[in-house]
Formats: sequence, structure tokens, C-alpha cells
Amino acid sequence: MLIFIPFLIVIALIVAIDQLYFSDATPKESASKKELQQKSSDANATQKYLDRYIKK
Repeated sequence: MLIFIPFLIVIALIVAIDQLYFSDATPKESASKKELQQKSSDANATQKYLDRYIKK
């Protein structure tokens, strides 16, 4: 039973370091709206490009 204590300590340290230094990334609201607008305009530009060159 005592052999598991070092493993538990190492796991606890890894979890603690993970929680302290690596926070979860959360998207910002204003950035997501801009990205959606940019993606739709990129999709339109891509579709126009394909339409021009596929018809040839």
C-alpha cells in the first residue's frame, strides 16, 4: 500500500501544475462574430474563384 503513495503524489503534482499553468482557452465573443463574417466572405470568394475556372 505504501508503494502507491509516490505515484499518487506525482499524479497530484501533475494535476496541480496543469491547473495552475495551463488554463482552458475560451473564445471571445467579439472575435467569434468577426471570424464568422470572415469565413462567410472567404467561402464566397472561394466559390467565385471556382466558378470562374471550372467553367473554362
